[in-house]
Amino acid sequence: MIEIQTDTLGQRYIEWAQNGNIPDGYKRAWIQRKTGDKDWAGTGRYLNVVRIDPNRPGIGGNPTDFPIFLPEHVLTDDQILEAFVAAVCAVTGCRLP
Repeated sequence: MIEIQTDTLGQRYIEWAQNGNIPDGYKRAWIQRKTGDKDWAGTGRYLNVVRIDPNRPGIGGNPTDFPIFLPEHVLTDDQILEAFVAAVCAVTGCRLP
């Protein structure tokens, strides 16, 4: 089972090492709620992914967001995170966290 955590904003996320031998080999994926002008796709819910350096909190790249068009009763935040991370690990050849 993949460990899913909750950040200080109440957003669910997964962090994992695609390559633990290099500082930028870590990723974070999280689900974010957006409203108003920030909700550019009109879905209210987005999957975000970014590279991180676990030794330097707050340091990483610019996140990429993917609008989630399915209602939450179809796929929960946790289900989306698990599926996304499993798919990325499968196609890149890294181990599941």
